[in-house]
Amino acid sequence: MVLASWSVAAAADCDFNKRVGSCKAQIEIRSSTGSKGSYSAEIIVRSSAPTCSKVDYYLDNTPQRAILKGGNAEPESVFGTRPISRKNFKVEKCAAFEDRQNAAQGGQQQGREGSKSFAGTWHGKVGWMMLSAPMTLNLRINGNSVSGNSSSPNGQSYEIQNGRVSGNTVSYTYQQPSGDGEASVRITMKSANSISYSASASGVTMSGTLQRR
Repeated sequence: MVLASWSVAAAADCDFNKRVGSCKAQIEIRSSTGSKGSYSAEIIVRSSAPTCSKVDYYLDNTPQRAILKGGNAEPESVFGTRPISRKNFKVEKCAAFEDRQNAAQGGQQQGREGSKSFAGTWHGKVGWMMLSAPMTLNLRINGNSVSGNSSSPNGQSYEIQNGRVSGNTVSYTYQQPSGDGEASVRITMKSANSISYSASASGVTMSGTLQRR
């Protein structure tokens, strides 16, 4: 019979129900000892995944599993009835799982970077049916909040109100200078330097594509 005991590394919020890919593993023997009929070895199981992986391996013909939580190496003590050397081990598979903390940080970072991609000065033509006119749009981003203004060559300027970023979309309102109430604007990111603009007010929708200056 072969027995194994695992020391659990600290501090990773692993979701072992969510596999995210494969990894590579190897086993390093640190020391071995024993006499006829009773042998032991101290080993290190290493994974190419930085955290949150499971390594299935065999010691002779007995299946074993190492669970790596807080890093990519886990010490193990193994025991057997015959001398233990590297040739007694065979790695069966290595699976990587989600580290919730890293995933959350990555998502937050991606969200911050995505929202900031709207910031800057955009220029293009916006129109309705056959009519169009140049427009310059200035967007300032602070977290998920949007401020700034749009202006036209005739000197009219509209201040952004209630501006918010959600994914690859910006929405805001502005007061129409004619006193006809609010206009609602929706902007969608088309590429790194191109956005789609759509504004609706009084039953009319004006749209166009703006380019980053």
